[in-house]
Amino acid sequence: MHVVLCANAPFSREAIALLREAAQTAELLVAVDGGARTLMRYDLTPQLVTGDGDSLTIEEQEALAVAGAELVPTPDQDFTDLDKALAYVIEARGATRITVFGATGGRLDHTYSVFSVLIKHGRSAPIELVDETATYELVVGEWQKSGENLVGRTLSLLAFGRVEGITMIGVRWPLTDAWLAPGLRDGTLNEINEDKVRVQVSSGDLIVMLHHL
Repeated sequence: MHVVLCANAPFSREAIALLREAAQTAELLVAVDGGARTLMRYDLTPQLVTGDGDSLTIEEQEALAVAGAELVPTPDQDFTDLDKALAYVIEARGATRITVFGATGGRLDHTYSVFSVLIKHGRSAPIELVDETATYELVVGEWQKSGENLVGRTLSLLAFGRVEGITMIGVRWPLTDAWLAPGLRDGTLNEINEDKVRVQVSSGDLIVMLHHL
């Protein structure tokens, strides 16, 4: 099941266009708390709304229920709303592919927590974070993309801790059994030069950032 989640971060015009496109093919459209307001603003009605409810008024929650949305409260304050939403759609709804919008941008500590949640849940189901700049995915063993529109796009590798056994092909500066670590060696701002790109990892937490342009 392909699930699209919309969180509560600011949206650009480019991100809205990508969200509309993804919502058309989603099998389940989920709003994460205040993300419901974003969806309704752009005439997209969520099928399910989850979160602790602190970003929505009682009137807004009632309007969503009238519109047909299922409300699933997740009041546990030990976890973020996005963390709880991902856990719910994976465990309770059987999500096999998840696309998340409205999760990045704004405060750096918030973005850090979003990447932490991606690492936490990215091994249970493929998760794409999408914003106006790029898509972000956790590499679980191997990550690959293909298509004519890849050539010339920027690809960055974001290491959370030491990551080893990195092999990357299809880019201007390929890697073979390399390692990356914060403060020691970075893997950002590479350029894709083939219509197929592949990244392999033997150990560690590595997020691929594929720029839209």
